[in-house]
Amino acid sequence: MSRLACAALAAVALLLLAAPRPAHADPNFGITPEKKLAKALADLADTCFECGDIAKQKGLYTYARSFFSHALEYDTDHKKTRKVMGFERKKGTWVLEEDMVPLTDKINEAKRDELTEKLRLDTTPVREKAAEALWKFVEDTDLTANQRLLALWHVVQICPEHRGAQKAARSAPAYQWFKHTLDDDAETNRQVWIQRAPEGEVLEERTPYEEQSGLPMAKRRSDWLIFHMDIGEKGPDWAKSLLQYGEACRTHVFELLATEPPKPPEKDEHRLHYTVMVDRDRYARFVEKCSGITDAAHRKEAATVGWGTPTYNPYGSVWLYPRLDNDYGLRDGIAHDLASKEIFRFCGTEGAYWLARGLGYLSSTHMNGSTQGTFYAVKTTGVIDSGGRESLPGLGNCAAGWRLRVAMEITGGTELKPGELARLRVVDFSQREMAHAFCYTDFLVNQHRAGLSEFLKACYDERARRYKEKQDPETATEILARLYKTLETTEEDFMAAFRTWALANYVALPIQEEK
Repeated sequence: MSRLACAALAAVALLLLAAPRPAHADPNFGITPEKKLAKALADLADTCFECGDIAKQKGLYTYARSFFSHALEYDTDHKKTRKVMGFERKKGTWVLEEDMVPLTDKINEAKRDELTEKLRLDTTPVREKAAEALWKFVEDTDLTANQRLLALWHVVQICPEHRGAQKAARSAPAYQWFKHTLDDDAETNRQVWIQRAPEGEVLEERTPYEEQSGLPMAKRRSDWLIFHMDIGEKGPDWAKSLLQYGEACRTHVFELLATEPPKPPEKDEHRLHYTVMVDRDRYARFVEKCSGITDAAHRKEAATVGWGTPTYNPYGSVWLYPRLDNDYGLRDGIAHDLASKEIFRFCGTEGAYWLARGLGYLSSTHMNGSTQGTFYAVKTTGVIDSGGRESLPGLGNCAAGWRLRVAMEITGGTELKPGELARLRVVDFSQREMAHAFCYTDFLVNQHRAGLSEFLKACYDERARRYKEKQDPETATEILARLYKTLETTEEDFMAAFRTWALANYVALPIQEEK
């Protein structure tokens, strides 16, 4: 493995474990609803209040507060919500005299999942009724497209189960998430890709990880990967399936980027090491002995409160994964991590961060059918403190949800441009930034794969030259300029083409049936 490739690996941040910050934006994306639609949207305050009241009766007070918060987002003067929360009107201003709804849930924690599911079911008739009232605006072909799309967005927020809305958003439910029709080929071919990948071999000899930690583990090795499993009797089977899955992910990434894989490393220490552990104490011991984190305070934090961290000698990652009913979360992380590392190999760890994240999510969507979106997928509006609890459903932070969100921002003229993403710090990436990074990568892979491949090769050559001559690496802005130059476009023309493509592929409003 080259020094350049080693440097890329050693410097990478822990992307797959980073939880994006919640984002809050104009719920109407800068679109002013026409009079009748505005009234229908204001009526959603009643819907949110009724759902909040159902949550309150179940002791799910944080969900209730979040529903009430959305009610006030739709109608800031909604009297029932103001009253139940303890607001009083004084000199034209609402004042919270006494907070009447607790900020913590009053439930048996063992029954939380059951109560939350019952909340979803019990609110369904309320949400369906509201969705049907809004759906009429989506079907109205006399309205402008932006008005119909705005209505669609709120139908999906209130009732993602609505089949007409799913069709218009080109999505469909798939277990815990929503899939998008653009990913249908991946849905069809995913298992074939995995079955064609090598299974590797059982690694019999003790590894440096085992020597350093004193923890024996199930191990498996391929040309590129080594998996350590400290999860009990499932270890050998998971090591085999996850290693084969990881190899399939790598192959798919090369196909997405139209690039050739580098030469496999000859030594184990140059392979990528992934470790999965089920016990917190053993995980902490592993992090202390094997992570290679030099800062003692950071190492202690990663060991005692974290759920995963990079490891540096040899390079890879370790996860604490105590629930072994399925391995979906690990598969998301592996697919994301391997894809991101390819962008880092070409562009460095900061030069095209948005592209690394976008490709990571595209890879995990194709290879695992997700990033997951849960039922309660829309953050509280912030009007009322809900302790961060989510209430409105929406499509969540999955591929279908992100695509619809970006389509809405395009419609309202509020979308982020790649240049804006390139200038951001890693900590500035919320779900909004992630959505745009994903969609721009989606566009490049689907429409400009050959140009993307040429761009990455040019980035690698320039990076190697600067490394050899001990020059500073290119900035993110310089790398983005190379992308535009390679594609023979400007940001203005790139955005125009992206807007046209995204609206054509991300949404499909109903058309008027011929009589």
